[in-house]
Amino acid sequence: MNQKSIYHELINKYGSPLYAYDEQILRDHCKKIKDFKNYLEDNLGEIKVNMHYSTKANNNPAILKIVGQYGINVDCMSPLELSLNQKCGFTRDKILYVCNNIDAEEMKLVHDAGVLICLDSISQVEIWGQNFPNTDIMIRVNPGIQGVGHNDKVITSGKSTKFGITEKSFRELFKIIKKYNLNIIGIHQHLGSLFLNDKIQDYINGVRRGLDIILNNFENIKIIDLGGGFGVPYKDESDLNFETLQEALINELKDFTNKYKSVREFKFEPGRYIPCEAGFLIGKINAVKYENDTYWIGTDIGMNQLVRPSMYEAYHKIELIENRQSELIKANVCGNICESGDILAKDRSINKPNIGDEILVYNAGAYGYSMASNYTGRLRPAEVMFNAENNWLIRKRETIEDLEKNIIW
Repeated sequence: MNQKSIYHELINKYGSPLYAYDEQILRDHCKKIKDFKNYLEDNLGEIKVNMHYSTKANNNPAILKIVGQYGINVDCMSPLELSLNQKCGFTRDKILYVCNNIDAEEMKLVHDAGVLICLDSISQVEIWGQNFPNTDIMIRVNPGIQGVGHNDKVITSGKSTKFGITEKSFRELFKIIKKYNLNIIGIHQHLGSLFLNDKIQDYINGVRRGLDIILNNFENIKIIDLGGGFGVPYKDESDLNFETLQEALINELKDFTNKYKSVREFKFEPGRYIPCEAGFLIGKINAVKYENDTYWIGTDIGMNQLVRPSMYEAYHKIELIENRQSELIKANVCGNICESGDILAKDRSINKPNIGDEILVYNAGAYGYSMASNYTGRLRPAEVMFNAENNWLIRKRETIEDLEKNIIW
């Protein structure tokens, strides 16, 4: 059975639209991340390296359990993600809580779970200190250097982002730390999402800047989290060259550890990289029209199923599952939500389809289902895992009854 026949089989079996994950691709990417970790550890002596998969990229337990099988840890940022991590077998030492603007009640949940928390503003540090003095924390710094990402909404460093504490605020930070006898054991930074080979040097520049901030401002830091943003090709780019990244990183890390002797661990956060290319979104074509000199292809994949193109102007490769030998047209591919922004692809070359044809969206494994919603009352799809021999359901399709059960009539 060829690859596209698998998608045809899955949509007929489980319905449309459908998220489908290739188990082998998922495992291949986990192995590359594990190899990256091992290379750095082998070259850093006694210093540990831990990779923390960002649960927000895709929180399905079937994916989390595979991640855990490769010795990859997790980070999370909500009570649900924490609960899912725990139920998937991640112990408290393998979980990092990287949060943003949470209240004291949520902080208590993390504290009581014995999970290390990373706080990214002075006011958050103050709330933590008021409730849990004499404890260890990590803090997130904003290194000030321009972040990386294809869109401003995924850049997490620099003057225009909400994240992190800047150097000019450190004096105030240290007052709060002293006031509540808190111990900063770790520093975190994250530049943004989706860097490939042309941006490796930008990532390294950010790493260097973050390490300089630690060297010049902090004593006895044991853990340094250098974020992630490891990218995958969405168009025709080359795969991220881990050998190039490793060689550039190891030089910076060795130079730093020769000067700064207290560090015991480096952390990285590969979110998108692990599940992205393993995920596919399959749907059906419900309408084809030519209006205002434009072809419009209407599908059942709305912005509630995949919001990235509408929110981030993100590109996803789209193909017909059937190899239709028809006229090649330029078309806008859109969903079934009554919003002008409900567009999957603009001015895309595609063979002219028929009603009922099946369509395949690539690179849907990260920030796909995890960002799905019930906007306009549309149901979130099922999720399935598949390999060369088998396929199985890993999340049921929602029903109207599911959505109505919490309403008080």
